[in-house]
Amino acid sequence: MKKNLSRLAIIAAAIALAISCASSPGGQSGSGLPSKTLALVQNAVFEVVLEKPADDPVTYDKELDWEKVPYAIRTDKYYSIGTAFAISRTELITAFHVINLGYESLTYTKYFVRDSQGQVYEVDTVNGGSNERDYLIFTVKDKTFDQFFQFERNYKTGDPVYSIGNALGEGIVVRNGLVLGTIPEEESGRWNLLKSSADGNPGNSGGPLVTPAGKVIALVTALRDNILYSTPAEVILDDSKDSLAYRHKNRFGHLILANKLNNTFETQAALPSQYLDVRANIRSAYEKNYDASMSKLFAEAPEYLTGPNNSYILSSSLSSTFPELAFVDSNDDNWKLSGLEKKSYNLPDNGRLTHAQVGGYDFYKIKKPLSVSIEKACTDPKYIQDLILQTIRTERTLWGNDKYRILSYGAPAAVGEYKDALGRTWITANWHVDFDDEVQIVFILPLPNGPVVVSCLKDSAFLMDYEWDMKKTCDHAFAAYDANFTEWDDFLTLKKYIPDFLKSLTFNWSAPNKNFVFKCGPVSINADANVFEWAYDSEIFLAPTWYKKGGKLEYGVRKIIIDRDVRGNDFLVLYRNIKPDPILGTSALENWNDLLQEKFPFDEKPAISVKDNTGSVGAIVKAQNVDPDVRFSLYFSMENPQGEGNLSQRLTALKSGLTITD
Repeated sequence: MKKNLSRLAIIAAAIALAISCASSPGGQSGSGLPSKTLALVQNAVFEVVLEKPADDPVTYDKELDWEKVPYAIRTDKYYSIGTAFAISRTELITAFHVINLGYESLTYTKYFVRDSQGQVYEVDTVNGGSNERDYLIFTVKDKTFDQFFQFERNYKTGDPVYSIGNALGEGIVVRNGLVLGTIPEEESGRWNLLKSSADGNPGNSGGPLVTPAGKVIALVTALRDNILYSTPAEVILDDSKDSLAYRHKNRFGHLILANKLNNTFETQAALPSQYLDVRANIRSAYEKNYDASMSKLFAEAPEYLTGPNNSYILSSSLSSTFPELAFVDSNDDNWKLSGLEKKSYNLPDNGRLTHAQVGGYDFYKIKKPLSVSIEKACTDPKYIQDLILQTIRTERTLWGNDKYRILSYGAPAAVGEYKDALGRTWITANWHVDFDDEVQIVFILPLPNGPVVVSCLKDSAFLMDYEWDMKKTCDHAFAAYDANFTEWDDFLTLKKYIPDFLKSLTFNWSAPNKNFVFKCGPVSINADANVFEWAYDSEIFLAPTWYKKGGKLEYGVRKIIIDRDVRGNDFLVLYRNIKPDPILGTSALENWNDLLQEKFPFDEKPAISVKDNTGSVGAIVKAQNVDPDVRFSLYFSMENPQGEGNLSQRLTALKSGLTITD
């Protein structure tokens, strides 16, 4: 989960174009402009700025050394992100990607302009604009302009021009160059972009490209390969000002799917309108488009569970406590169960944190420390996120290579719940990581000995997008329910988090009598000391999954493992075997036929390994309602078996207390 968290830079990267106005060695310094034009530059060109977050709730391993940050940056209350200039007594213009109203940051919620005297004014009304043509015309609150620029439609290749902008946030800089010609916009040539050799830097975006007389022939938008690209005056002047057109091409995908979906999102906002309303309208339309597009993406994927691509997933079962995902294998388009590569970390008091990362998402299984209650370990988002941060190093880079370990994000900004397609209740939480304009999103599934956690750290503007994606991920996540007897007792008191498929579960055990009674769905187990001497540290492992019952889909417990103690050397396994689909191969069919014939190891004949000092015996258990496509196998194993007779007696005792209704 290590990540460079430094965005304390002069330009807020989240606002920049994919091709930003980066510096190039080709331009020349110096203006060559008449004094009248220079006065216009002084009074009619502005910085576009964002207000820095006032508070930082993050806890670090040491105090941040702000003295290492240049004085001008650390004392400025704003980030400088681009340039704007006045075009009438009331209006300014900038590049759309500078004041990106299609992007709703959770950190930088307002836009401002700052004049040469340091006065700051909030953006007010939008009077024109287009994200594709990359311009935005707007007013600011409590400010009019005595001096402003005028547009000029006429220019030709070879004409001298000057780029004017807030280069690198160091103030307004004028650079000269020549018009190099035009080039059609990339998608379909609907308009031309102007090319020039004038220089540019981060922060120049939104500034004017002017003639020696100070007339604006274009709006600076990007620098690529030492060529400055600008939106010509005629493109801006001829565009409709009745509405703001927003259009963006997307390519959607999802972690668990192999297919992709191309989508063009288009919407309009009526003008004039308050800029916050324009942004809200665009975002609302985008969220509807995202939901519809992602729903279509899943609809176009191989059908989940009921289609012909599900033989593998319907035959799968969990073998460990770490969560796994149902996903579409791009090689054959079949749904399968993942095998995530993971790493484990020890926690205090016999706890453990296991972690896997795939596709920008983090998956965790927490085995809670013994000293922490199951309620706190499973339902306290701050405790869970702090535990992860304090176990797996995550850093913030303040300036240069000055790094600080993050120990806590503080209290979450929001907490909620999500009930997934399997009837499980997840706790949702998110934290605004303001210094990096990101959001930490966490989904927590309470389990008997500690939760499963799915999380991601993403650009804050896309909180809704990733919450949508994570809900689908949770719908397709498989998690085992595993704990010792004491932990099961505690977990079953958290009624709210008992999933639908375990609502019928009852469990009672007696330490003095060394026995337990367990009932879940069709299975009832009553086991006493004649099987094993059961105690508080005996463990029950339940592996739920999808399977077919009587031709219908059912989600329930397919595998039950019960260990006498934490060492796991003495145990029993009850498994629902289902007739395999021929696509699974001859080996699966042969194993099924062996079950039907009750062959070894399910022939009730004990087997002993003298070398390992272990013994085992298995049987096929008859259900009360026989299904020809289902067989329940029972496997019993122990160390120091003390002869075949002892194994047989224990198996008989186990079978006598075992009932399966279907």
